[in-house]
Formats: sequence, structure tokens, C-alpha cells
Amino acid sequence: MPELPEVHTISQDLKNNIVGFEIKNIHITDYYRIPEDQKKKLHKLKGKKIIDSQRIAKNIVLEISENEFLVFHLAMTGRILLRENKDENDKWVKIVFEISKNKKTMYLKFCDMRQFGKVRLNNKDELELLKNKYGIDVLRQEISPEEFLKLLKSKKSTIKNVLLDQKIISGLGNIYATDTLFLSKVNPKTLTYDLTLQQGAEILKNSRVILKEGIKHRGSTLADKMYVDIFGKSGKQQNYFKIYGKNICPVCNSKTMFEKINGRGTYYCPTCQPLKPVTKK
Repeated sequence: MPELPEVHTISQDLKNNIVGFEIKNIHITDYYRIPEDQKKKLHKLKGKKIIDSQRIAKNIVLEISENEFLVFHLAMTGRILLRENKDENDKWVKIVFEISKNKKTMYLKFCDMRQFGKVRLNNKDELELLKNKYGIDVLRQEISPEEFLKLLKSKKSTIKNVLLDQKIISGLGNIYATDTLFLSKVNPKTLTYDLTLQQGAEILKNSRVILKEGIKHRGSTLADKMYVDIFGKSGKQQNYFKIYGKNICPVCNSKTMFEKINGRGTYYCPTCQPLKPVTKK
């Protein structure tokens, strides 16, 4: 699933390349499952211009007017592609927006292999409700280590589960949470009420380090090649993973551990990230 760096990359590329373009036509494939009311709303966008592009958590939001926002959530296998050629042989195309500006026509494609992704047209109130679903964005919001630790401890679970809870921290996903915990020397199975202030501060600091690095390298593309940017190009953060996907720890050369924590594949080094005794509650 695309995480914050991938969604940020797509959103910024759209901002730099399609703002000011007019939506001339919309084609929704017959086999794409989308509510009928949303189909009607999307078709009403014809003739309107794209004003801005932004990111809300893992959502890509195109502002069409002060009360119309086109929201994409890519889920597991979604893509957004920008093409000059309508007939470009792209896989799993579900919606095509024909857009134009200064006699230049381009095609914005929403593609989704497994169809878990969503495309919706929201009004301003619905967009506010969407924003309120998510927790803090560590790249945009200032928070002290003390406040951050309190936030982590607000849910009694393992630290890995809490970092993936979008209601607490938005944008972090499995890969970046795994590498954040490795840099912080915190075992992913550590219970939140056992975290120290120092550990909380390290997690906060390193989550920002990892996310910024992911943005710098335009996201992560794994072996399935599922994530690409709007130009169809792979990200490069996979070349800079700290522990994710590694069999040997790059710091101490110990054999890494791989476990499923709440169904998510988790890598960690038992030497660099020892699990401390659990506090009895």
C-alpha cells in the first residue's frame, strides 16, 4: 500500500503538472465498481478546472472549486498516471480524465488491479470529516516528545500496531514504521505503556527522518513493481531500507527476525532491538 512518501510524491507531481487544466471529458469503465451517485457527480466535473493538489494522510485531493474536491485513495494496488497519449497501454485502468490547457491535452488515469481503491467527489464539509478521521501528521504538525509519548500510550497495544493506526498517526505504513523502529532501537512488540520518554522522542525524530528520506527518493517500489509515480517511474527508497526486507542486520550482522504482527510482515534485529521485560499490569 502506498504510504506517506508515495502519496506525497504523487500529490506534488500533480500540483506541478495539472493545476490549471480543464476537465474536458471523463470515461469510467463499465466493469469498475463505483456507486451510481458518484458516477453522476464525477460526470458533472466536465468543464471545470483543477485548482490545486494536496495530501490528506494517504489521500490525494484535487481541488476543483471551493466546494468540490476529487479524492483518491490508492489502497493496495491503486495508481494515478498522467499520459500524453490516450492509447498508452496501461493496466487496470478504471477512470480516465481527459484534461487540457493551452491547447495541450493529457490523460489522467486512475488504475487499480484489485479495486480496493476509491475515487470520490467530496464537498467542503465531507473533506473536513475526512481530515478529522486521521491523527497527527508528524511532518506537518509540531508536537513535543511528552505529548507524542502520551499519544502513543493512548492505545494499549504494541508500538508497531499503534504506529500503523491512522487515527493516531497519519501516513505511516508498514515499511516506514518498521524502519523507524529499527533506527529508534525499539522492538516492534514493545507494549506502549512500557515505552520511555527517550524511546518516544527517538520514534518521533526517526519517523520524520524516514519519511523525509522516502520523499527524497520518491517512494518505495517493491518487487511486485506495484507503486509507480504519475509518469510510471519507480521510487528508489527500497535501495535505502534500514531493516525492512533484510535477512542480516546492517549494524551488527545478526540474523534478523521476521514475524507477522497483526497480519503485517515485520522485520527487526533481536540484538539492536531487544524486547525488554514486560511491565505487569
